[in-house]
Amino acid sequence: MNIKQTIVAMFCLGILAVSCKKEETEIARLTYQAESDSLMTVKAGKELILAPQIIGKTSRYQWVENGKDVASTATYTFKKAEPGIYNIEFTVENDKGKTSLNYRVKVLGPYGDGVLLLSYTDETGFGNSSLSHIDEDGTIQLNIFSKANPGAALSPEANSLYYFNNQYYITSSSGPNFLSVVDAQTMKLNYVVNKSAASEVTYFATTDGKTGYVNVTNRRKSGLYTVDLTNKSISSTILEGSKEVSLVPINTVNQTIVTGAGKQLIKVEGGKVVVLNSYKENVAGVVRSGDNSYWVGVQGSTANKAKFVKLDKSNKGVDSVELSANFKVPANGILTSGGKDEYLYWQETSRGVICRFNTRTKTAEEFVDHANAGIIFATSWKVNPKNGELYVADSPEIFSGGEPFSNLFIFDKTGKLRKEVKKAGYQITDIVFPQ
Repeated sequence: MNIKQTIVAMFCLGILAVSCKKEETEIARLTYQAESDSLMTVKAGKELILAPQIIGKTSRYQWVENGKDVASTATYTFKKAEPGIYNIEFTVENDKGKTSLNYRVKVLGPYGDGVLLLSYTDETGFGNSSLSHIDEDGTIQLNIFSKANPGAALSPEANSLYYFNNQYYITSSSGPNFLSVVDAQTMKLNYVVNKSAASEVTYFATTDGKTGYVNVTNRRKSGLYTVDLTNKSISSTILEGSKEVSLVPINTVNQTIVTGAGKQLIKVEGGKVVVLNSYKENVAGVVRSGDNSYWVGVQGSTANKAKFVKLDKSNKGVDSVELSANFKVPANGILTSGGKDEYLYWQETSRGVICRFNTRTKTAEEFVDHANAGIIFATSWKVNPKNGELYVADSPEIFSGGEPFSNLFIFDKTGKLRKEVKKAGYQITDIVFPQ
């Protein structure tokens, strides 16, 4: 080899060495295996393989789960027996530095997804209340509370299943446990409220887990009653200004009790009632639409048309839409929504028709005619926020003295019956979709 060839060869080798050195010391890059990997759910006891994509050379891997080193491999098999939220950090390192990804994994208990159905009674029609669960595969289990709490039972005449801070608050009109508080993932009983000076407890709501409010079926003593969740007791005193509160679910808006009281929209602040707005007819309820706006339904009459009123952040009306005369939005029609799209639903109770209001087009329509669908007497209706499907519980023998079972009708967003679940509970009074 002559001198010129030698110099060229050495030059090429130098370039190669520099490029190799640059490749080796370039900081590694990480991406999630899938876009959803940064927020994931998995059932307790099931494996979840975390396998981020790594670009570039690495010399060290590290997985840290809730502050504790758990692995030093390129992938990590996550598996937990206990429900909860787990934060996982994956770090790769080379001579140039470190790069990290963060995962957030929610481990679900046996009842952390699917559908929960609250029954007013048992198969006899005179016994304790119960809970049913339908999992993501459509498998139904009856009486899951008793399975999770051997030897215990819910009190009779359960009316509502209220979710707050990974717990469900289950009301009972007759007691002895007027409020049963259970873990939302496992249904294990946490505590009960069995001291109540108010009778016929119906609906419950809380925004802080310390103080709550109930309304009652006893119309002679209607209103909101304070629930002390620390001392586990319900007050005998009606909250001043709440006498006209309707016997429908107690609404909350932005972590505040905001609900209807006759022809007024009221707010509970510091244990006192503040009147927000007044209307010509009764307030039918407050519901949230998919753009995080809240809408008030106002009942129609022969003198005034039913309407929906959009609230601003200070709970003042900023838009009002009157409906045609055939829609009444009755106060006992129970407004509901999935909170993820533009539709608000209610029942026209005098006609047995589920209707809905489109908050984008500002139009109302009849959605499901009970008679045509085969529904005899609807006792609960809710919207699945995951897909916008409407679930209607039908209790056909509620007044005949026959078997007190309930069937569940599931309608897609076009109003077409997608599925009917036979004997899903016993006089179902509430439907909840775990989040």
